Amino acid sequence: MLQTQQVLNDRYQLKQKLGERAGRQTWLAHDLLAQEKVVVKLLTLSDQVQWENLRLFEREAQVLKQLDHPRIPKYRNYFNIDQGMLWFGLVQEYIPGVSLKELLTQGRVFAEPEVRQIAADVLNILIYLHSLSPPVLHRDIKPSNLLLGEDSQIYLVDFGAVQDRAAREGATFTVVGTYGYAPLEQFGGRATPASDLYALGATLIHLLTGIPPADLPHKDSRLQFAHLVRLNPGFVRWLGQLTQPNLEKRFRSDREALFALKENQTAISTIPLSRPDESSIRIKKSPSRLQIQIPVLWRKVLGNPQNRTVLLVLGFWWYWISYLEGWHALIWLIAGAVLAGWLIVPSLMETHVYFNYQLFEIEVKLLGLRLKRQRGSVLEIDKVFKSDAGGYGTHKVPEVTFAVGVQEFSFSRLKPPLSEEECRWLIEEIKHWLGL
Repeated sequence: MLQTQQVLNDRYQLKQKLGERAGRQTWLAHDLLAQEKVVVKLLTLSDQVQWENLRLFEREAQVLKQLDHPRIPKYRNYFNIDQGMLWFGLVQEYIPGVSLKELLTQGRVFAEPEVRQIAADVLNILIYLHSLSPPVLHRDIKPSNLLLGEDSQIYLVDFGAVQDRAAREGATFTVVGTYGYAPLEQFGGRATPASDLYALGATLIHLLTGIPPADLPHKDSRLQFAHLVRLNPGFVRWLGQLTQPNLEKRFRSDREALFALKENQTAISTIPLSRPDESSIRIKKSPSRLQIQIPVLWRKVLGNPQNRTVLLVLGFWWYWISYLEGWHALIWLIAGAVLAGWLIVPSLMETHVYFNYQLFEIEVKLLGLRLKRQRGSVLEIDKVFKSDAGGYGTHKVPEVTFAVGVQEFSFSRLKPPLSEEECRWLIEEIKHWLGL
């Protein structure tokens, strides 16, 4: 039975037990030779501990010996002792700090900027690991294995599940990982570098929601978390791609994931274009909502010579109809209404566009009455761009369009149409808010 102040291998004096599970103990110790604090991980062979666990333990030691990264604890030593029970010891550099799991347990709430930085830090560590030959897969990324050091840096610890050999056809590997964080292919014994990306994504979602991924609702095997957080939609999409259950739809590499994360941050940081002079379009935005209103331009409706002429002609028309009787009057009345609608009604329509963290809505109203409404998922918007549609006559009307998968949703103003400058401005405002 190991005890505090006990000296192992004539060198490592045990100071504090950091963790314990079947056949394993982790201690904070003092290296009497190097005069420094170290972490000693111990494994004992017993009826409860199989030889496969010893193989993993030895692999961890061999892999750590080869690693050289400032955010990974450095290997110090490997030994075994026989004190009535055979113990194997792995000695690592001690990193003062606290695990992200401990912070979650203490009720720590992680904000989006913090989680973005953690994501970037871990991705840089994974780029190093996955670039080795052969690639080193951690296979157990989770909050308890990410340490926030006293220097405010993130460290990746506990390589007990590490794999340093590529999967071969027909080969069998020990199934390791933590349920909720490990992807399906890993439990099938086919871990890849993208498996670490999934675990990172599940970890980040845990930090943001405070809920372990195993306890989150699932739909089509995908983690459902967007309704629990208030994040930039682009960041939600990024997390969604990181945790795609389908390996083919996940980011292909950690470099690609980091590039996409930086692109999203750049989109958020970019200052949108200024509103064009004399534009009547009104925009209200907050971190949780974006509202766009394209109102009726009454001064242009009433000041338009064409509209005044049409109203004058229609006035004489209806005055003349008042002298008709029977179905003749009805026919001419319907014709006048159709003509008025074709010429004037487009000038009286206004458009409202709403965004929140999950949905967008486009409404077209006529004098306060809703004529048309379209809805879609904000998280599925792939692209925002300008398109041209048939307006009145042969005139092409500029429109702002969202690509949502194979569908497209557009909005514009028929009379007078949106200007090219207004289209560009609206597109930049929407892309900025979405983080595209």
